[in-house]
Amino acid sequence: MAARIQAYYEAMPEASKKRRLVPPSVGQRPSRFDTPLLRQALKFALSAGGPGLSEADQNTFLSVLVQAEDGDRARHRGRDRGASRPEHGVVRQTSSDDDEGELTRKFPNKSSFVIAVREEQRRVLSKLCWDQTPVEVEGTTYKFYSRDLLLAALDLLLYAGHVQLWGERLVNGPDGTLMRAVMMDSDIFLTEEVIVRRRHGSHSFVLGVQRFVNEAVVSWSGAHYMYPIRARVVNIRDRAVQWFTVGYIPHVGKPASRTAPARRRASDSRNAVLQRCRVILLRRFVPASQTGVPVEFPGHQMLTAVPRIVGLVADQLGERSVMCLMGNACEFFCSHCIVRRHVAGGPAVVGAAHRDVTTLLDAQLDGAIVRERDPRPSLRALLRTEHSSLAFVPALGAVWGLATDDKRLFDIVSLDLLHVWKLGVVRMVAQRLPSFM
Repeated sequence: MAARIQAYYEAMPEASKKRRLVPPSVGQRPSRFDTPLLRQALKFALSAGGPGLSEADQNTFLSVLVQAEDGDRARHRGRDRGASRPEHGVVRQTSSDDDEGELTRKFPNKSSFVIAVREEQRRVLSKLCWDQTPVEVEGTTYKFYSRDLLLAALDLLLYAGHVQLWGERLVNGPDGTLMRAVMMDSDIFLTEEVIVRRRHGSHSFVLGVQRFVNEAVVSWSGAHYMYPIRARVVNIRDRAVQWFTVGYIPHVGKPASRTAPARRRASDSRNAVLQRCRVILLRRFVPASQTGVPVEFPGHQMLTAVPRIVGLVADQLGERSVMCLMGNACEFFCSHCIVRRHVAGGPAVVGAAHRDVTTLLDAQLDGAIVRERDPRPSLRALLRTEHSSLAFVPALGAVWGLATDDKRLFDIVSLDLLHVWKLGVVRMVAQRLPSFM
């Protein structure tokens, strides 16, 4: 099943259209922000207020720093003159470099600071290997900005301070109760580890990756709705949990017309863009999840890293979008089991059959192929009634371990509880609390 989904998405036109966002040569240039003061100035310019300073504010910021630097140097010169006397009529001559501060030497005018910040952004984007890919859906071209998930995860793994390669089942107490502390103690990770080591040998380990997706406003010369996709390597056990951004899925807006065909095209575009962008992220991750990749840590022998997706953090709407399931007006609203909505919450739910991952993915793949040939909604009726599914196939199904072996596709989902505040009754009550007080 995983191989069929991989072949289906490899045939998409964007497979050969990915290009580097910034040429590799730019990343080889030395940074102009090479002192602690300059690095702090750069950090403030790029992070102040969240999105960072505008170019006009960067000019003002530089002016303030230069004035503070000039005042500090003037105080030091006055103190030095008062403390020193010329000996034998010899007066020390100050060089022109002494009359200029560090910022003035680096940035002789305001525009040079703005240009340097922009160049540093491009240099970092080049070093991190960011790409851009045009994705054409329903006659509209969307730009997808991304990093390769596998390369980014391996890079973080090799330079992490504390790395744990193998999981450990923790027993708490004489009754054999299991203790769950981190993701590497979970059943998902431990069962995948058994499968991986049986297939790839004792020198292999699971490279566990969690992913997070949520819609947010991304501001860069204006506000744009985009879906930042972030990831985390669970093998990295440093004190601070590190999530890194690997892509920005473009937002597909509402249709200009309210007709049924226009709404259908907008919905299809939204689902197609999401899945095809995720395929670009997984371009190297998918084959590596089957064969593994060699990894050599400093001072150790060569090991085989077998990447696995062990977690997907999203709200319920995001989960159903990623899994290509209907978000509303559906008969089966549970991702794990086949329980009808009119009996949900009652005793009839007990013992409900689990979703069959293989059957569902087969039906979704067949539906996606039919939809591309004929987009009429009537041809999707079987998917809606039998599976409450959309005529799309989730890109995650191509990753080994999710549609193969133990078939953990739906087990990796972790719902984001913060969205209880965003969408639930708690938020409505709390918003009215200040007025009541």
